Amino acid sequence: MQRQDQPTRERILNAAERLFAEKGYKETTTREIVREAEASLSSLQAHFQGKENVYYEVRYRAIEELYQFMRPSLEEVDYMDSQGMLYGETAWNLLYELISKYAAWCFDPKNRYAITLVSRELLDGAPVQGLPEEKIEASFAAARLLFLRYVGVETGDWALLVGHIVFHTLISMANTSHQNTQPEALHFRLPQSQIQVKYQAKNYILLTLRAYLDIRKTQPQEEFPRADRASSTELGQRAGMQIRSIHVE
Repeated sequence: MQRQDQPTRERILNAAERLFAEKGYKETTTREIVREAEASLSSLQAHFQGKENVYYEVRYRAIEELYQFMRPSLEEVDYMDSQGMLYGETAWNLLYELISKYAAWCFDPKNRYAITLVSRELLDGAPVQGLPEEKIEASFAAARLLFLRYVGVETGDWALLVGHIVFHTLISMANTSHQNTQPEALHFRLPQSQIQVKYQAKNYILLTLRAYLDIRKTQPQEEFPRADRASSTELGQRAGMQIRSIHVE
C-alpha cells in the first residue's frame, strides 16, 4: 500500500505504475488503482480524468527521469560534434559512457516497473498516444551518431539498427533480472545476482560492439560487411583484443 504522507497524485501514479507493469494496461482498472493508492475514484478523476491519462503520466514521468539522467552525456555528444572533435577514441569513450549510464538506469531497482512497461510496449505497442518521442529517441540518435563517427562514415542504416539492438538488449536483460525479485517468477530466475547480471550484460555488449565497429572500419561502405560471414572464432578474437583496453564497472 502507499504512504499516506505522499501527495495523492504521486500515490496514484506509483500504484498505477506497479499495476500496469504487473497486469498490463487493459487488465488494470481504475478501482484497483485507487484502492492500491488509498485514494478515491473522484480524486483520480480530478487529477487525471481517466485511466488513459494515468498511464500517459506514468510513462511520461519515467521518460523524463531517464532523459534528465542521460542529458549531460547527450549534450556532451552534441558539443563535441559541433567542435569537430567527435571521432576515434573520443567517440568511443562517449559511447561507453552513454551505454554505461543507460545500463545503470535499466538495472536500478527503483526503475523495475518502468522497465517492465517498456518491455510490454516493445511487444504490444504503447496503449496511449502522444508520448514525447523526441526524448525517447534522443539516446538512439546519439548512439547512431557515435557509431558513425567512430567508424568514420557519414551515413549508414546499420547504425540505427545496432543502436536499437544495444538498448533493447539491455532492457530485456534488466527486465528479466528485475523479475528475479518476484518470488512467483521462478522461471525467470538467473544463477547470478542483479549486480552480476548487469556487469555481464554491459561487458558483453561493450566488448562485442567494439569488435563489430572495428570490423566496420575496415569496410565502412559495405551494406553487408564480412562480419556477417565471419566465423565465431574471428569475432571472438576481435572481441578478446578489446578486453585489456576496456574496463567495465
